[in-house]
Amino acid sequence: MTSLATHQTLNLTRRFKAPCERVFAAFSTAEAIQQWFGPGPVKVMECSADFRVGGQYRIKAVNPENSNAVVVVGVYREITPSSKIVYTWKWEEDEDWTDCESLVTFEFKAVGDETELHLTQTGFPSDDSRQKHTHGWTGCLDKLDAVLAGAPAPSFKPCC
Repeated sequence: MTSLATHQTLNLTRRFKAPCERVFAAFSTAEAIQQWFGPGPVKVMECSADFRVGGQYRIKAVNPENSNAVVVVGVYREITPSSKIVYTWKWEEDEDWTDCESLVTFEFKAVGDETELHLTQTGFPSDDSRQKHTHGWTGCLDKLDAVLAGAPAPSFKPCC
């Protein structure tokens, strides 16, 4: 039981050269989320975020390299301004996630004029899924770092 629980928990820590309020704000609106969500060439095509406890979010993203589109949905469970965000996570139309709902927690900690962000995600349907999410979140945080540094996000034009 302990082994399974360990394999189904993802933990990432990243430091950003920006204050907590600014890093936290990147998670609080659909417009902000669209700038950094998705690893590598993945781009958000649609995003809604009712950023309040009990509010829902929905993100549709596409990988232009293979035209695969995915949709993730969830509900905000906890929001503590500039320090913590907790929400559910579920992929639509993915049979592995039919009976599975994950929980994502972001904790923001001021370190001087920088922010240490700690991400924990639990409740994956498999170890393979956890590994894919590790790759995905790492790519998202790379983009977030670029956005916070003022670098433009990579451009993508939809094929249609």
